[in-house]
Amino acid sequence: MRKFPPAEIEPPHARSAAEGDGRWTAYGSSGQPVDLAPAFAITRIHPHALSRFIEVTIVAIDLDKVRVEFMPGTEDLGGAKVPFVAGLVPTAERPRLLAVFNGGFQPRHGRWGMKLGETTVVPPRTEGCTLALYADGAVRLGSFPKLAKTDGAELRAFRQTPPCLVEDGVVHPDLLAGRDKAWKGQTAGIVTRRRSAVGLDQTGTLLFYALGVEAPPRLLAEALRVAGARNAAELDINWNWTRFFLYERGPDGKPRFASSLAPGEHAKSTYIERASERDFFYVLER
Repeated sequence: MRKFPPAEIEPPHARSAAEGDGRWTAYGSSGQPVDLAPAFAITRIHPHALSRFIEVTIVAIDLDKVRVEFMPGTEDLGGAKVPFVAGLVPTAERPRLLAVFNGGFQPRHGRWGMKLGETTVVPPRTEGCTLALYADGAVRLGSFPKLAKTDGAELRAFRQTPPCLVEDGVVHPDLLAGRDKAWKGQTAGIVTRRRSAVGLDQTGTLLFYALGVEAPPRLLAEALRVAGARNAAELDINWNWTRFFLYERGPDGKPRFASSLAPGEHAKSTYIERASERDFFYVLER
């Protein structure tokens, strides 16, 4: 049986490594059920050969213990009527809520595919890196043509991003060549402070969420590959749209905000009281 948390990671560069780099520790709130501890683990990596200012925090999620779901945001729908309440964790699922993390770019920024149930918000693009969720709880990540060939498994949701940062263990060749325009954030005079990404290991049972500070797409990819991601996709960028929230049980049994990877920067009520403009993934007890 696979161990969790994962094995320690050897820091990729001795010169930029800091104390604790690559060492996984349990990550969660005191209000989470004991039998789920730990369902999350956290570590930090400095993927640049020299700089300690470029840092990537990685949360590992044990998919044997949790289930990942997807929800479009209110501004993703373009006014279309849908059979779900966009921007909120469904009421019936809130008692099992453990975490929420951000999705990808808005539809107007690249028209990357997005689907929930029978509702296709944006049709899939062939070149899109796709995080796919299946009826049996499986999670798959890769370029769309590869996922489209899966053995008849029922696809219940997907979210596409620009081309995969990492696929089959290899960093995208455009990133290796210094061509990162496809992953955005090149506006003159504006520094992209944060980037987020998601990765999946070889077994398909270990999901990674990465939050990079000052990390360009290539270094975000390198950090996830070193952490154990076989495939990885960039999610949203910039401080306001990169989020990972943890939840705990309140005295009434309802979920309440517990902590964030970026403390104090985002409205705690988002996702369970205030609808999110942007799409997101949420993590439930199995």
